[in-house]
Amino acid sequence: MIELLHFIRPLWLIALPAIALIWWLVRRRDASQAMVGHFVAPHLREALTINRNARSGLRAIDGVAIALLATCIATAGPTWSKQASPWFSETAPLVIAIEVSDSMRSNDLQPTRLDRARFKVMDLVAARTGARTALIAYAGSAHIVVPPSTDADILQPFLESLDPAIMPAGGADASKVLPLAQSLLGEQATAGTLLFVNDGFDSGDIAPLAKFANQPDTPALAALIVGTDEGGVALMPDGSPVMVVGGGRLDTSIDTSMLRRVSAEANVSVVRAGIGDADIRQLMRTIQSNLRQADDPDARWTDQGWWFLWPAALLSLLWFRRGWTMQW
Repeated sequence: MIELLHFIRPLWLIALPAIALIWWLVRRRDASQAMVGHFVAPHLREALTINRNARSGLRAIDGVAIALLATCIATAGPTWSKQASPWFSETAPLVIAIEVSDSMRSNDLQPTRLDRARFKVMDLVAARTGARTALIAYAGSAHIVVPPSTDADILQPFLESLDPAIMPAGGADASKVLPLAQSLLGEQATAGTLLFVNDGFDSGDIAPLAKFANQPDTPALAALIVGTDEGGVALMPDGSPVMVVGGGRLDTSIDTSMLRRVSAEANVSVVRAGIGDADIRQLMRTIQSNLRQADDPDARWTDQGWWFLWPAALLSLLWFRRGWTMQW
């Protein structure tokens, strides 16, 4: 933030030396008057001195000078962030990559993790009215389901048709999504976001995700994690549990330490799915934050001068205190 700090109206800063000069002159005058008082008898000086019980270290001119300095800085328009233009915000591109693997059959979230993921995706798309959204389905391979579109109604039938049984390869390889997302976003990649909707990542995903995130002209990465840490039972359509090679039920627990690694090493914004819309609102803030970091030609610097008006206003209240009225 410090490197972005500058002033929208810097000419107002010319007044700062003048304020400092006035403060010094008034302080010097008060000091001279105090020295003159030494020639008067102490008992007479005490009787003739106005506000003699006031602290000698802090005077009315000090409060006035600080208030004027804060007002001058506020008028100069300090800023350190941009506000994206409304048109740019509405067209923030998003690619949603939803995991369609056997672990998403888990029943720890009713009815299943995959069903809950569908609901969350539709809630997110509904909150992004007018924005371009694309959909990718992945397991051991990744496939474009819906190209970028502003029509939210198109996504719903395709989402409802997703099932692990139709995926050509089992497993969950997040790296297969990356080239598809890059091609879908095209020239708007830096302003876009690639959102994984899944139940976690594997250690093999970290290296390709980190390499992708560190490349120029790539979208920001985020993940909506659907499921509980303890997991549940992944059930086939006939009600039987999903079994792994070698026997035993599929482990659907979520490795939270792996999520922390993905967040730290691959710069993925991780959001846990929950009840209500708090997760959707957090995702919306993440998407907009990614957008603000992009090079929006119509973005305007946000005037943050109001932060400096508060101390100026509070200091001005001292003028209502007896003995603090500034007399020039």
